[in-house]
Amino acid sequence: MLTSINNKASVKSNKYPYALFNFDQLNLAAPVVFFTGNNGSGKSTVLAAIASLANAINLSGSDIDKFDYSQTLSLAFSLKLKAGYYLQAEDFYNFLSKAKLEQKEHLDLLDHTEARHDNKSGMGYLLESNLHKSNISAFKQIEDKYLNVSHGEGYINFFSDRLRANSLYLLDEPETPLSLDNQLSLIKLIDDAIKLGSQFVICTHSPILLAYPNAIIYDFSDNYAIVDYADHYIVKDYQNFLSNSNRFMHHLLK
Repeated sequence: MLTSINNKASVKSNKYPYALFNFDQLNLAAPVVFFTGNNGSGKSTVLAAIASLANAINLSGSDIDKFDYSQTLSLAFSLKLKAGYYLQAEDFYNFLSKAKLEQKEHLDLLDHTEARHDNKSGMGYLLESNLHKSNISAFKQIEDKYLNVSHGEGYINFFSDRLRANSLYLLDEPETPLSLDNQLSLIKLIDDAIKLGSQFVICTHSPILLAYPNAIIYDFSDNYAIVDYADHYIVKDYQNFLSNSNRFMHHLLK
């Protein structure tokens, strides 16, 4: 299990992103750790730093290591987990866009193969055409599983297919495309993976996800304070709004 992220006291910097690491150590010794806070509070930056230091697989396909976080930060483990995945909210959209683009490319390549080869029983034609047909079939399966369902269902399928035992998962606002029901489904998937030895560090604004039992909840807006679920401003604000939405609308729209 990932137990902490530590700031090396000998390294100080006023430059982004290092200026956001205004802590000596964050305790991460729990199956689920939440980072909360206002936009710009640094929660996503710390999550990206953990992803870089843990060599997590970035599902967007882009490079996490934009900065050398190892100069400032280090991770401590009680038990080394598998690299796991780093998933930002927009990665699912990017994954689908790339899949659709690659499917089109192979369809075009298959058309070129058909046009170039007169002998449709020749080895060259068979090798080329079967390669493109196989890739087109694979992308069609992706389309059926992730695109030909509701967006929330596709996202849940996408997430579920990447859950493994004894792995570290770093999720940045995974609730973004999800209804309340699918947020509850996500919690169940997270719990199933935890029972197989996995761990989650999650940036979120969702009072639904924050309700996961015995999680550590950090509020980055309050100097990295650990906050109880019932006392968190996100929970209180939602409770206040839902208990008297007319009053909120009156003041907002008058």
